[in-house]
Amino acid sequence: MARSVQSSAVRALRIRTAAVAVTAVGAVTLTALPATARAAGPARSPAPNVERVSVAADGTQADNNSTHASLSRNGAFTVFHSAATNLTSEPTPRPPGAVHVRDNATGAVKRIRDSLQDPAVSDDGRYVTYLGWGSQTVKVKLTDLETGQTRTVSSGPAKAGSNSATMSADGRYIAFTQLPDHPSVPSRVDVYDRVKDTYETVSEGPPVSTRDMQEPSISADGRYVAYRDAGTGEVWRYDRDQHTRVRVDDSGSSELVQLSGNGRTVAINTTDGAYVRDVPNGATTRLPGKRIDALGQNGHQVLYQSNGPVAYSALRLRHVPSGRETDVHGNARAVPGALAGEDRLVFDSPDAGIVPGDTNGKADIFLWRAHPPQNGR
Repeated sequence: MARSVQSSAVRALRIRTAAVAVTAVGAVTLTALPATARAAGPARSPAPNVERVSVAADGTQADNNSTHASLSRNGAFTVFHSAATNLTSEPTPRPPGAVHVRDNATGAVKRIRDSLQDPAVSDDGRYVTYLGWGSQTVKVKLTDLETGQTRTVSSGPAKAGSNSATMSADGRYIAFTQLPDHPSVPSRVDVYDRVKDTYETVSEGPPVSTRDMQEPSISADGRYVAYRDAGTGEVWRYDRDQHTRVRVDDSGSSELVQLSGNGRTVAINTTDGAYVRDVPNGATTRLPGKRIDALGQNGHQVLYQSNGPVAYSALRLRHVPSGRETDVHGNARAVPGALAGEDRLVFDSPDAGIVPGDTNGKADIFLWRAHPPQNGR
């Protein structure tokens, strides 16, 4: 009888112990309970997995802040800005601070030479866009990590800058804001075709409009480009195949967050809240008093915060069709491009304790998965 009671106690202890496990250095997940334990209550989905990705390939913590991370559209690569000097073995850039690319499967990290900020990466991790120094001003740069070739993405004269680049999934098309070299000339939104080495203006401009056009977001296949009219606050979506343009906001003073990967949905912020709109049918989901940080590739997920002026606040993931919400972290932020697929996102936070061993006292980048990774992804 005593042996039976003792065996039952041991089994119960094993079940409780198996419920929580640390999977790797800098990664935490909750494992599913054994079938015998699940029988006592309703089945539960595995808890989200969180991994710190602003670390060197050997797990060394960053010695400075890392922020503004985005994912390739398939979630395989994370790009981010970091002022850290120890994430790679390359010489420290001057001034410190550069774009880094991380392979989420292998943990390998690359620093982009002479890069400044605002990175985006193709699905295969080969092409990266970012802001870098031109001969006279800051311009969009495109680097092929396979060949090491870097080219400037700008359709204006040498003294004209460019910024706000966004890339198609295969890295062929880059939509960006072309800045003027004179105050009398408005900015416009152009698309660069890497294969053909050509430029196409997709926004309105002189003589139709003398207002600045900016903040582009491109679909995964490069067909659709959304952008903002800075003069009116209107948001437009341009179809590069049909050469048609449609307004997608419902009031002035709108801020374009992102166009979905399929080009169908837009996320927009306003002074009193945010909303997600299905462009073809006009269906709109509103988030009063909130600010959207990023939109999912199929338009079904958004990352949002409060609408306050603070940089960090509670970050939540919302499934738009169902209204189901998930807490991501209580003190975090994200940027457009932070959501990939339906179950993968990145954010930055200055908080310690999100994962074990976080003792650097710096803002770090975290990869959040709705489910533990399979086969390293």
